[in-house]
Amino acid sequence: MRNDLSFLTEQPSEFLSKIAILREEKDELIELEAYYAVEAYDRFLFDACDIDFPPKLTNAVPKRQSEFLAGRILARAALERLHRAYVPIAIGEWGYPVWPRGISGSISHSHGKCACLVVADEAKLVGIDIEKVSTGASLEAILQEALNLEERQRVFEQTAFDAAVLATLIFSAKETVYKTLYPLVRTFFGFEAAVFNGIRGNNIASLSIAHSLHDAVPHGKEISIQFEIDGEFVKTWSILERDMQGSLSARPPAG
Repeated sequence: MRNDLSFLTEQPSEFLSKIAILREEKDELIELEAYYAVEAYDRFLFDACDIDFPPKLTNAVPKRQSEFLAGRILARAALERLHRAYVPIAIGEWGYPVWPRGISGSISHSHGKCACLVVADEAKLVGIDIEKVSTGASLEAILQEALNLEERQRVFEQTAFDAAVLATLIFSAKETVYKTLYPLVRTFFGFEAAVFNGIRGNNIASLSIAHSLHDAVPHGKEISIQFEIDGEFVKTWSILERDMQGSLSARPPAG
């Protein structure tokens, strides 16, 4: 088993580029990032990269197939860096990746950028989301569908962020809340389930649970979501740990 990323650059195409390890804790945690080119995608790349093609994607458009492939390539690389045997990561309920035993992880992709965060501890809850800053109709959809009236007012009354950036950040944070908590609550919940409170410090978005989702996620529970703004992209992520009483707490930010 290789423990470097050289095999990612040995592809027979220009599908993946700018492959990077953003964060790594030996044998415990890894975050990978890469860019993928939809125009360079071909179905044969699944075989070339030794990634199983899921039947669920047979009729999917090339864009969907390419973003899935990019995510699974990074997930495979993450498992190798953690010295874990690779097993195909299937598509579970609501599109959630099915990780092997002993592993928790999350994958996200947006407009040619992909990220994967994996932890060698299945007891932890992990979520990551990448979004390109929305404009036009996409921004309007976020404002009307993902944010409530109070959150929209917060977006336009504050001056610390561009309104489009903050709206996208809130949307992404809610996506991360869902990805993080789904393995625990095991049921779908919408954007209204988490309410944006504000920014704490330099890179923490605070959200509160609007209605009880689980004994460990009661009404009013605060969830801290880390974020990063990188050019035209927003990234949010969270790692939650459960204590002996079953309560959830955020893993301390790195660095």
